[in-house]
Amino acid sequence: MITEDSIILVTISSSEDDSDTEEDVRWGRPLTNYNIKFYHKNDKQRKKELGGISGVSVNRQAIGEHGYFSTFDEYSGDLEWVGCSLLENKLGRTRLQSLRQAGDDPEFDFFLIESFWVDQDQHDPCALATFALRKFLHGDIIKGKLDYGCWHVSSIAYALHDFDEQQQPGSGTGKRKREDDGRPCYDEAIPFFRNGFFQDVALLQQDPDNGRILVAGIAHMDQNLKSEASVMPAINSLRNRLSTKKPTGKDGEILNRVQRIVNESDQIAFEQSTMSMSAAMMGNAIYQRPADPTTTQQLQSLRRDLTKLVGEGGSIARSTVLHVACEKNSIKVVKLLLELDASIAKVKDRMGRTPLIVAAMNACGRRTINGIDETQVIDNLLNAGARKEDADNVGLTAYGHFKKYFKRMPSMASLQHNTSLTDLEHKLYPPGGPTAMDFSSGKGGSSGFVDYKPEDEEHRRLMGDSDDDGDY
Repeated sequence: MITEDSIILVTISSSEDDSDTEEDVRWGRPLTNYNIKFYHKNDKQRKKELGGISGVSVNRQAIGEHGYFSTFDEYSGDLEWVGCSLLENKLGRTRLQSLRQAGDDPEFDFFLIESFWVDQDQHDPCALATFALRKFLHGDIIKGKLDYGCWHVSSIAYALHDFDEQQQPGSGTGKRKREDDGRPCYDEAIPFFRNGFFQDVALLQQDPDNGRILVAGIAHMDQNLKSEASVMPAINSLRNRLSTKKPTGKDGEILNRVQRIVNESDQIAFEQSTMSMSAAMMGNAIYQRPADPTTTQQLQSLRRDLTKLVGEGGSIARSTVLHVACEKNSIKVVKLLLELDASIAKVKDRMGRTPLIVAAMNACGRRTINGIDETQVIDNLLNAGARKEDADNVGLTAYGHFKKYFKRMPSMASLQHNTSLTDLEHKLYPPGGPTAMDFSSGKGGSSGFVDYKPEDEEHRRLMGDSDDDGDY
């Protein structure tokens, strides 16, 4: 019978084994990789691996202020996605209220489990995974030796990998059949939930893909091991939240058809813009914004295909193709879609975002040496009846998203008094004024995200510091 005491963990490799720079010696490595195997304690020769864990520890004391996103960006794997979703760029503090309440502190490390596996041929691989994970969490790397009475790592995360292969929502057993021999194997979420991990709904509301991220803080990891039966309701809830798939059937065909055209046009426009930008920077020409390269023939063909697919039961609204066209700034496809069905200007996607919100978010990304490129997509949406007051699942309107993304882009600072930028702000301003989430950039209150701005402003006031750039 597998128990926690019957498992031993062995660190096979660690980037700490490499030579350290003078800066590393002073502050420690910013990122440390670990590769750990576990064996049965009676396997003295360590001939048979029972499983393994690999991951990266983020030393938040060794990364400079405003340097977290760039550090994550240089690292391959899921760290860029998960790290940027969970930690702010300024000081590496957690973005989640749940983790802050559970004791997460940038004075201590953050750990991302990148892979976790066990031998499926064991009698009870789910129990093996549960106890091995427990042993790892309460070992030297995560909990530490408690020389100072505190954990070495104060928050940890894992991104579910094989959700699509698991059983259907609501089956409730946590068991599924292997394709090769039909023997039962376990749901990868069970060991994590039994050890205190959970799915933070705030992340899911921000982006459905973030729903695969499971997290835990000190208060969660320090709890007693939970029973499998007690965590199955939460796991079934997780599956139900993640079970929303992309449009299928005729709706999926509509989505694929539009995506092919807008992606091709976007690539052509990008190449044209790059060439024009290079020529302008060398002083050989004046920058010319590329026009939408979608051809009349493509539009005519798309109209025929969409009309046919709608007649066969497909829906332009359900396929959310207007969101796709707005993201790629494909003005010709946007006009065509609105001609076919103007009501889609009000349709929301899985995140509660309208096409206007998507267009506003991407307006900041379409900046050039001449400032904001243009607002034709936004103008057409508003003319079709898009509502500026509509908010997404977090509570942000199109105006709130535009202001939020504007603040995140340092290169936009020089455009602060740009006329086209001011005009765009006015166009997006909700008739009843911004929401509370607009003012807080989607943080604070019931959003599930921490708003550090008030306490940072109070700290600067007490210290007599100048204004901060707000890079959170």
